[in-house]
Amino acid sequence: MKHKILCPVCQVAFLQEGHLKPQEVVICPVCGAKLEVTEVEPEISARKLEQPPQEEIEQRIEAFAKLRGFVFNEDRGMVLEGLMEKKKQFGDFFCPCKFDNIPENICPCLETRKGFVRKEGRCHCGLFNASKG
Repeated sequence: MKHKILCPVCQVAFLQEGHLKPQEVVICPVCGAKLEVTEVEPEISARKLEQPPQEEIEQRIEAFAKLRGFVFNEDRGMVLEGLMEKKKQFGDFFCPCKFDNIPENICPCLETRKGFVRKEGRCHCGLFNASKG
């Protein structure tokens, strides 16, 4: 059975197969966020799984890179520091190279999710690179 879930991080609905139950953890195939199923009736709803910030962003970018076949730039540590600073200052992991702290710029940003890396070879901040393989 397929279930439609709205990701609270990237605000995109995706289909998840299988029988879901409350407290089950799923990964958003769009942004890589870990989500916890909160309700299954009358429809599926989920929230971002509560994690320490460093663990949350590292797991999100790892999942996203794996889903898309991307590799990390050698500046990964520096970009992660920028993401952590934005989280402290503005409440979410906004891309450190973007001026506007808006939902479209939450890492991985909308441009990155929509194919910028495949087109340009890397994302703006240099966190994700297209795989060379």
